[in-house]
Amino acid sequence: MEIAKKLGLETEIFCRMVLTTKMLLSNVIGHAAELHYEKCLEKQGLSFTKAGTDEHFDYIVGQFRDQVKRFESSSTNLRKVGANLTQTHGDRSAQDAFYTLNSFDRLILFDVGFEDYLNIKISDLPLHPKYPTHVKGKITIDRDGSLLSNFNKEFLLTMQIPNQAFPSAIEELRKKYSLNYTQLLEKTCNLTTDEIDSLFTIDNFRLVTGAKGFSAEEHFNVFLENHNIQYRQDKDMYSKVDHWIGDLRVQVKIPNQRAVDENNWAFKTHKSHGSGVGELYEKDAFDVVALFVGFEIDENIDRYFPVSVKNEFIIIPMSDIEEHPNYPGFLKRITKFSKNKYKINDISLLKV
Repeated sequence: MEIAKKLGLETEIFCRMVLTTKMLLSNVIGHAAELHYEKCLEKQGLSFTKAGTDEHFDYIVGQFRDQVKRFESSSTNLRKVGANLTQTHGDRSAQDAFYTLNSFDRLILFDVGFEDYLNIKISDLPLHPKYPTHVKGKITIDRDGSLLSNFNKEFLLTMQIPNQAFPSAIEELRKKYSLNYTQLLEKTCNLTTDEIDSLFTIDNFRLVTGAKGFSAEEHFNVFLENHNIQYRQDKDMYSKVDHWIGDLRVQVKIPNQRAVDENNWAFKTHKSHGSGVGELYEKDAFDVVALFVGFEIDENIDRYFPVSVKNEFIIIPMSDIEEHPNYPGFLKRITKFSKNKYKINDISLLKV
């Protein structure tokens, strides 16, 4: 896979990372639904236009603005297909978290396995009980459970496993069907490796950014193993800690390229969601940051993908990360420091 090569990983390791990182796998199968819809439209000879990144619909097909979703794991079962209709970006507070009746025209909802989809007019969707001009955030649609193969039933049950137990559950599914990680990822997406590879594009920059962040954790595994440091990787998608070295709590980060310059490194020290203080990390959330500086980015060539990869980290103690000026006890949103401040691959702070 080209995406694996670009991130400095072998294909099997990359696929294992996707499959055992529930947040990343959820994003991948979400984008897989869009590719499956494109394939369906092409098979029907229908022309379409892909919508912009920040639109609240995904495709324009004739006179229709289509929003493509994949099954929501928690609300899907053998009788119903569930969908999450809360917005994934922009202002997500109060009623703005939900789609209005003018956000799109049709919901294209893919079932588990991506072998079939439901086509529902937005006017037929249930309204939000509190905001009558908005669509309900979570819905379920009846369908015949016999349509699911045994594998798809088991994959659905696996996706419903709580986050901490999920990596072990996906591993059990893989072993049961005697698949390697690449084969299992192909089967869960119902796509070839090349088609999965095609999902990682600049148009899907959020997916690319997520893959880069999680691949940094895989590189940190190698870094620790090369230095004979015992560790435990934390795969819980809600954990603030990525690795445990004894009792030392490590969060792995990649640079924030927008804030990096010739003389300074910079990285985000805030959460992916929330607003105000809810978006910030508390100052005691972890002990050190392992900043992966091994991605060499040349924006003249590519803004998102590295031109080369090295296993290089900068270890930053929490005491060196500044507090937010307006919220004492919480970290600034962006941490910036001189490139000369720390030695690369200095493991002194990781010794326990």
